[in-house]
Amino acid sequence: MAALSLASLLRRTVTTVLTLLAGVGLVALAAFLVATVAPDGVRDLRAYEAAPRCPAAPSGSAECRWTQEFTVSGVRLTTKRSESNRAFLTGPDGVRWETFYSSNGPVLDGLSEGDRVTGTVWRGLLTEISAGGTSQETNDAPADMRARVLILALIIVPGGLLMTAACAWRLCRRAAAEPTPGMRATLGLGFGLFFAGLFSPLLLGDRGGDVRLVAAVWLPIAAVMAIMARVYATQKPADQESAAKEEPAEPAAQEPAPDGAAKVTSGGGSG
Repeated sequence: MAALSLASLLRRTVTTVLTLLAGVGLVALAAFLVATVAPDGVRDLRAYEAAPRCPAAPSGSAECRWTQEFTVSGVRLTTKRSESNRAFLTGPDGVRWETFYSSNGPVLDGLSEGDRVTGTVWRGLLTEISAGGTSQETNDAPADMRARVLILALIIVPGGLLMTAACAWRLCRRAAAEPTPGMRATLGLGFGLFFAGLFSPLLLGDRGGDVRLVAAVWLPIAAVMAIMARVYATQKPADQESAAKEEPAEPAAQEPAPDGAAKVTSGGGSG
C-alpha cells in the first residue's frame, strides 16, 4: 500500500472531492452501459448465427451469409497489443480486402502470400476465414457485447465503489488532521482492484472475452489485495509511550555547595 501517495490524496479536500467524483463517474458509466448495451448485446451475434446462406453473391450488404474463395496477398503479424494482426485478401473480382484479427491463430499464422482461403461475408463485412478445416473470426465478426459490458463492469465497479466510500469517509471526518489507515487502505484497494480488472483479461489472451474466465482470474487477485488492505488497516502503530519510558533519564543538575561547606572541607583536608 502506498501510504504516502494515498494520504496525500485524502489530506486535501480538493483532491478528495475529485477522487470521489471519479469513483462516482466510473460506477455511473458502468451502470449506463449495463442498462443500455447489455439487454441487446447479443442481437447481432444471434442474427449472424441464424443467417441463412445467400443463394447468390450479394451485390451489397445483405442479411444472409456468402462464402467465396480469396487469395492471400499479404499477412502482417504483430506482437504489439496496441496493433492488430492483418491479412490482405483478394477476391475473384479483384477487390482487395484488408482484414484485422485479435490473435495470430489458428489460421492466420499459417498463411503466406498466394495461399487460398474461404471467407464468409455478412452485411458487407468479411467476418471469418477458414483453411485446412480450421476457421478464425476477423474483428468484424459480431461479438457478445453483453459479456464485454459485464467484464467492463467487473473492472470498474468494485474499484469505483471503494474509491467513493473512502473519499466519503474522509469528508465525513475532515476535521481530523490525517486520514486513518482504514481510509488509506480502502482507497488503495479501490485503485488495486481497478488495475487488477484491467490486467485479468490480458492473462487469458484470446479467451479474455469470457466473463466467467475473467472473473475466475480476478477473484483470487481481489482476495489477496483485500487481505493486504485488511492487514494494513489493522496493524498497530508504534507504541510511543512505552518507547518514551524506556529512554534513559537525564541526570539531575547538582546545586553548588555553600561557601562555608567548601571552606570546612578545605580546612579539614589541611589538618
